[in-house]
Amino acid sequence: MTNRVAEVSQLRGQMLKASQAIVRAGAISRSGHGNMSIRVPGTDTMLLTSVSNLDGLTADALPLVSFDGKVLDGHLEATSAEIVGMHGVVYERNAQMGAVVHTHAPYATSFAVANQPIECWYEGLARFDLTEAIPVAKYGPRGSRESISNIADVMTERSRAVLLQNHGVLSFECDIMGAVRVLILLEEAAELGIRARTIGEPTLIPLDMAAYARQRAAEFAAQGTMRADGHG
Repeated sequence: MTNRVAEVSQLRGQMLKASQAIVRAGAISRSGHGNMSIRVPGTDTMLLTSVSNLDGLTADALPLVSFDGKVLDGHLEATSAEIVGMHGVVYERNAQMGAVVHTHAPYATSFAVANQPIECWYEGLARFDLTEAIPVAKYGPRGSRESISNIADVMTERSRAVLLQNHGVLSFECDIMGAVRVLILLEEAAELGIRARTIGEPTLIPLDMAAYARQRAAEFAAQGTMRADGHG
């Protein structure tokens, strides 16, 4: 039990750092609205934000809840209870996912409002194997069964994000900082896509070149840190 308490405390700390990273990157709306969760490993429970603003998030606002919304530790605001299903469906659809982030990042949400996927026209997406078009889940009112089933309908085993039509963006990964990275990459790609359309059309990266970009990234990472003496 002591180990589990320590683990949950550590995960809460990771969520606080993640929220700060999102705010610093500007991958969030002017209102600061957003929410996130971390799955407690080996359980059907998650730490979930109980407030709707990620700016200034505190550990007290991170209750432990089950995937069906039962509060096991802390408190969950009524308005935040609406987001339980949106997070839980990701973990249920893909057991490898350990964290989920949701914001109304302005550029990515522009694609959601336009009902258009974000495609791999940015090398940042290619390097992190986000080569599939980020799909748009059909609109459903927040917390409704329709909104949750629409997310499930467009998720695949390779999915790391979903655009929520007329709403925002949902990103997920094995850990919380990975989910934040996906969110920020999508926001960068969306901004570049919108800017590119003012002078032409975004150019998609061919799949073989995307694979080459990942290979090169892996090769450089494998070399380790380079020093002045020429050794890694």
